[in-house]
Amino acid sequence: MTSTNIPKAFPLNLPEGDAELLLEELQTRLREGRRLVAEVGQILAEIESRGVRDLYGHNSIAVFYEHVARVPRAEAQRVTGRALALNSRRARDGTSIAPVAPLTGTAAATGALAEASIDRIVTVMKRLPEHVTASARLEAEKGLVELACVARPRDVTVAGTELLAQLDPDGKPKDDPAPQRRRSEFWLRQKRTGRWDMRGDLDAETGARLNALLVPRAYPAPDGGADDRSPAERRGDAFSEIVELAETGPDIPMPRKSSEQVAEQPQAAEPAEEPANRPKPAQAPPQGRQGPSRSGGVQDPARNVAHLRPARWWARLSRPRAGNPAQPPKPLTA
Repeated sequence: MTSTNIPKAFPLNLPEGDAELLLEELQTRLREGRRLVAEVGQILAEIESRGVRDLYGHNSIAVFYEHVARVPRAEAQRVTGRALALNSRRARDGTSIAPVAPLTGTAAATGALAEASIDRIVTVMKRLPEHVTASARLEAEKGLVELACVARPRDVTVAGTELLAQLDPDGKPKDDPAPQRRRSEFWLRQKRTGRWDMRGDLDAETGARLNALLVPRAYPAPDGGADDRSPAERRGDAFSEIVELAETGPDIPMPRKSSEQVAEQPQAAEPAEEPANRPKPAQAPPQGRQGPSRSGGVQDPARNVAHLRPARWWARLSRPRAGNPAQPPKPLTA
């Protein structure tokens, strides 16, 4: 069954061929729509004054508008930011907060300004320095509003830039951020195949030291035979050799212990007093590498070993190997 609800060509019953009437009706609808949008901003400012959390349970007016109007978060932030900048409101303590652009809010309530032009005027008013007097601010805003009623948003931007150049020629001082120290990072991950994938971001000194260890060991075979390894494979073999030498070295650092682990370990019990004439049992000679004792030669099992640091074993590893005394000079890069 065919529907008979066919919309007419002109729902407003406008006569055909009258271009001036069409333009006038279009401008009327645009002004009416912008006026309604301004009223929505006034309502949002009043909700912010009364407390959006107390009224509806939302953390901010932007989140509230996002759910009510069913719009994206970015659009909700633009609409609510524009509403709070054009309308006065009350703070939680009852004090009144003046709008950023009061004249713009008055003109927006009549539907004479587009949203893009309003945003550009608000941006200029926020960037005006504090030393500009109130009368100068009102005069500057008045000129921008009059221009926005008849011009495009790009023209308002140009006029606002010129206005800022006149009222604030030096501009806002740019903060000189302190240089941030980037720490070295290293990632090691085992894949399903059993092999290990590593990735890192080292500082200049650590990278140069690692490169100095890899370069002498990443040369092709010194016997003059054909070396079918790729440069990446030679560097992998060199890295494996460095790990092996570091693991078997005498100065390998002991595992570090956190403060929690140290606190959980039981302390050695105090020995009970024994008769003076009782012979002491013979002590076995120490085995392996022993650290400095603390009190009376008694080794504390719960001592913190985080202060131990390995010796410069990398200096020993970076010496030229005996099997390859003379190597051709090559650029130091891995």
